[in-house]
Amino acid sequence: MVPLDPDSLLRASAEATGLEDYGDDWFRLPLGLLCESLDGEAKLHLAGRVRARCELQLLLQNRLRLVHLWIERPEIAEQRVHAPIVVTGLGRSGTTLLHELLACDPANRAPLLWELVYTVPTPEAPGAQLPSDLIHAEVTLMDEMVPAFTSMHENGGALPTECIFAFAHQFSTDMFTGLYNVPDYTIWHSTSDRRPEYEWHQKMLQTLQWRTPTHRWVVKAPSHLSSLALLFDTYPDARVVITHRDPLRVMGSLADTMSTLHWMHSDHVDHETMMQFLCMGLELQMDSVTAERDSGVLPSDQISDVNYLDLVKDPKNVVVKLYKGWDLPVTNEFSRGLDGYLRKRHEGRSSPHEYRFEETGLDLQEHRALLARYQQRFGVASEV
Repeated sequence: MVPLDPDSLLRASAEATGLEDYGDDWFRLPLGLLCESLDGEAKLHLAGRVRARCELQLLLQNRLRLVHLWIERPEIAEQRVHAPIVVTGLGRSGTTLLHELLACDPANRAPLLWELVYTVPTPEAPGAQLPSDLIHAEVTLMDEMVPAFTSMHENGGALPTECIFAFAHQFSTDMFTGLYNVPDYTIWHSTSDRRPEYEWHQKMLQTLQWRTPTHRWVVKAPSHLSSLALLFDTYPDARVVITHRDPLRVMGSLADTMSTLHWMHSDHVDHETMMQFLCMGLELQMDSVTAERDSGVLPSDQISDVNYLDLVKDPKNVVVKLYKGWDLPVTNEFSRGLDGYLRKRHEGRSSPHEYRFEETGLDLQEHRALLARYQQRFGVASEV
């Protein structure tokens, strides 16, 4: 009833847009692998298949329109993305909070969710919804399915969003691992070449600032943490901020969030296996990040570290310190914007997302020892 094969998706997207040129063919391999995992591993229920079909076709349609625009407007490639601020760190370590704080500066621009999904405006029929309203209705459906999801992550079509939505146009992104149980696809993605993702990311930022002149981008994604060298290769003058938090506190929250997202698409959620997978992945990632930072291959003077506990205790002070280190002014308008954001931050949200380490089933002493090097290197306090 709801086909998820690549040919069907590509054909339907072309028919919907009247376009046929998808640009480079690199995306076809990950799209095929993702579709195979969705059909063979994800155990999607009917609503999950419908959501997956809609999500993939929406990305393909946006890709078609972007490629068409780039052919018609070759000057877009001449846009320079100058000294972007890039926020990264473990998921659930304050990256969203810091990203939204930095977006309060009028000199900064954060990509909004609708801009990364409906990037190219299309002629609107009378009474048609705006792109921002369309995507807002689609993503907030998650909140209606599971009201508690708002305590895990706030969604909104006009809110600053993650770079995973730009990467998703190459169908190589952590986003699909978060939404679905697709282990074969996830294993492929963890060892794949990420350069095509970043090439597409840069093109999308160029497109957005071609339409609306931009002084400085502020972007965010935990997935940048595993591609720092490639990030600097793409944006040599980037300012990178890495948030740090006790991974053993993060694991429970991440597993809970991912289980909820998987449940929205499937009746079969293996929380225990997911917990073990996350635990192994995060510990390996923390070792890799520590070694990479100590190796000297990255421009250390362009990287700032922020402790999660400091961030939640005094968010404004953390931002002021970052700006001082970057030799950027905290204007009166920016200061007022920060104060206003912090006053309104929790309005309309449900109760806080509660989770306990004991629910993970992990041995605390065993895993604490595996993280000792990372915690010592970056001064990360234990929270459990």
